[in-house]
Amino acid sequence: MELRHLRYFVQVAEDLHFARAAARLGISQPPLSQQIRALEDELGVRLLDRTSRRVALTEAGTIFLDAARRTLAEADKAVSVARRAARGELGELRVGFNASAPFIPRVAAAIHAFRRRYPDVRLALTEVAGPAQVEQIAADALDLGFLRSAGCPALPSALAATRLLTERLVLATRPDHPLAGRAGLRLRDVAGFPLVVYASDRSGGFTEELFALMRAGGAEPRVAQTVREVSTLLGLVAAGVGITVVAASLCALQSAGLAYTALVDAEASSAMWLVHPLAPSRACANFLDIVAAEEEEPTASARADAASAN
Repeated sequence: MELRHLRYFVQVAEDLHFARAAARLGISQPPLSQQIRALEDELGVRLLDRTSRRVALTEAGTIFLDAARRTLAEADKAVSVARRAARGELGELRVGFNASAPFIPRVAAAIHAFRRRYPDVRLALTEVAGPAQVEQIAADALDLGFLRSAGCPALPSALAATRLLTERLVLATRPDHPLAGRAGLRLRDVAGFPLVVYASDRSGGFTEELFALMRAGGAEPRVAQTVREVSTLLGLVAAGVGITVVAASLCALQSAGLAYTALVDAEASSAMWLVHPLAPSRACANFLDIVAAEEEEPTASARADAASAN
């Protein structure tokens, strides 16, 4: 039995007229009659009573009609599901991100736009440190990831990285700290002050890059506390445990206990990268299209400058 046999039968059952049903189906009447007869022979059941004057459903035909309609509806649904899945409109998109990614307007706008445009795709968001993101994308445990790195991250040959923006680094302190609000602040000015920093396994390389920048600028890092969460990082700064250096996007986290001051060193910058397979899934490709359509957010450094001025 083929689906076309069910479609032919349903049309005849609805019209109760072979000529009209044949016209609606776009075939001639004799082949339609043959197909209905073949269906009845296969089932071993008479579905239609035919006379020269009328066509009527038998009792078995009436019951079979409901089942045939349900079968066709499920078949149509299956076709729709397959086509939507092929277009990336169903399924799951697994996204890795670092702690500051959600505070970057371009990233947040892309996630919001994707959820609105593809509401039936489950968006699985997971906070993952940078190198681990690369490993998981390469292993197909993640579809793409947002990670922070001063330069393009080292990637396997099957992956690619797109730089979303470069932003200034800023110093976060208590408002009453001696460095708060100082014009022309440089990394070397941080020397001697206790630092609160991300633990190495949570920083995605950011802490190591920061220490290298500080040493290149003549400041040996003096670590007072390592943390695993951005809320703890800034909370301990507000509590006076130490100071920290963060990307300008985190200036969005405002508090009466915090002051942000821009660093003027030419090297005091960080970039956000979007890492993905060279041959992405359809859902991943749809997300990449949305990100590409978003203009690069130009105000990260401006936010840092404004925070410094305030």
